[in-house]
Amino acid sequence: MAIVTIRLKGVDYKVDTDSDEPMMQQLQEQGAEIVAACNGAGICQTCSFKPVEGEFTEKTQTEEMMDLPEPERLACQCKPKSDGEIEMIY
Repeated sequence: MAIVTIRLKGVDYKVDTDSDEPMMQQLQEQGAEIVAACNGAGICQTCSFKPVEGEFTEKTQTEEMMDLPEPERLACQCKPKSDGEIEMIY
């Protein structure tokens, strides 16, 4: 189990990079307020974030289809590879 720390709005959250759960779900379970209108299907873009620091997994096929502006990502589709900080778009 590899645990990394993700900072969001000044709060540190722990994310298990080996978990099958995406980052969004793990952060929500710890009380982070992340809007997800599509419940994590990757189609609404309400969980879009900008990485401030850190490395994240490669873009998924779903993220590629969404054609997000760089460097935006979807919290429901990726996981961190290192400690980092993110800034939600919505």
